[in-house]
Amino acid sequence: MGIIAGSSLAFGIRSDNRDEGKGEAVNGYFERLSALDATFLDVESETAPMHVGAVMIFDAKPLQLEHGGLDIDLMIKHMECCLEKIPRYRQRVEWIPGFDHPVWVDDDHFNILYHLRHTRLPLPGSERMLKRLVGRLFSQRLDRSRPLWEFWLVEGVEGDRVALVSKVHHCMVDGVAGVQLLQALMKLSPDPECPEPAPWTARPGPSKLQLIGSEFRHRATALPKVVDHVKQLKEHAKGMGNMLRAGLRPAARTPFTERDVSPYRRFDWTEFDLDEVKAIKRTLGGTVNDVVVTVVTDAVRRFLVRRGVDVDAMDHFKVVLPVNIRTDKDGEGGNRVAMLLADLPVYEPDPLTRMRRVIEVTQELKNESDQTGSAAIIEEIADLTTKELLLQLFKTAMRVRTYNLIVTNVPGPPFPLYMLGAKMLGIYPMVPLMQNQNLGIALFSYCGKIFFGLNADWESFPDV
Repeated sequence: MGIIAGSSLAFGIRSDNRDEGKGEAVNGYFERLSALDATFLDVESETAPMHVGAVMIFDAKPLQLEHGGLDIDLMIKHMECCLEKIPRYRQRVEWIPGFDHPVWVDDDHFNILYHLRHTRLPLPGSERMLKRLVGRLFSQRLDRSRPLWEFWLVEGVEGDRVALVSKVHHCMVDGVAGVQLLQALMKLSPDPECPEPAPWTARPGPSKLQLIGSEFRHRATALPKVVDHVKQLKEHAKGMGNMLRAGLRPAARTPFTERDVSPYRRFDWTEFDLDEVKAIKRTLGGTVNDVVVTVVTDAVRRFLVRRGVDVDAMDHFKVVLPVNIRTDKDGEGGNRVAMLLADLPVYEPDPLTRMRRVIEVTQELKNESDQTGSAAIIEEIADLTTKELLLQLFKTAMRVRTYNLIVTNVPGPPFPLYMLGAKMLGIYPMVPLMQNQNLGIALFSYCGKIFFGLNADWESFPDV
């Protein structure tokens, strides 16, 4: 078991409150991406786009005009108001010459109509049709010359519903930060009021010399901090050793990692009653997350048996479980996550014994705080020096095939949310796939339910 500094889920923003990496002078405004955020840009490929996302389902009636179609003009107005709370969505990536490191700058050609898109399902508008459409949307990479997000409004979903599909590059988000987007889009009451958006003007961007000079200063002043972090890392020597050993040990051979991912995606979903999950927790012990992980372990076991895989002797089926390492100074935005590697007991046929063993595994991970501390320090060192440190760790994990599956679980609000008076009926999150990862499972709890989103490679998983 160990940690890989990494990702999480969903559909939000990076709005870093830290002062370092920001620059504003006569030549323009910019914000430096952290090493972890920059790494998510670097590991992206033609077949492995690194956007996270979600499918949000709403009651369509409050969003419709008299003739039954969506009020698109109202949605555009609403989105422009939301962008005032999430300014990252009006920024694009620029690169520092000679350093190959990205910064955020305001997009002076920003056009909301490019990012907020509209389509309709053909009749009968079944969920199967919606899932196929979402799979195609999640297969397409985002345009790096523009702000790195798209929202798709999908009309014609059966049951008089409408879907909002979000795609946001992982360099902007993690799961905890993703909740901020819900805060911007939604209200706690069905009040349909939509104020007029305020005018917006892009701040002038930086010159190349300003970017180069800023990066020189950033690295020149980093040495004392790096020395301090290295000293802290020595205090976490045990956790560092466990992390490296886990990261260099291949996971079991399974259909989840036996081939490189194709450019095409399947997206499917399901949901559980949260009260039922809590009842299991109260009866058998552990946490809600333990119940969820046990359910996933059981599903994996049954899936592998159907595929003809011998699971009874399978050890080292390793799953990535994200852990939030955000501190007060980091604020609410950004990628501040470490990834715990957990060996799941897919070999165990008895469900009660399987749950007990999952609880043992997760409890052991919680007790190994040295590993999360080591991951946080490594991220800080990479941020002060070069993103290559994290990039090589990612590439090594992919080359070794360190894990079989990622399972990310983000708690959401227990009460209903509304967008322009329309109640959100469900939300199915999406976690991206790495180059040799063919399935990712994301969960989000909301309003008494746990919603599962399964993102899979089209060619490897016709049976997702």
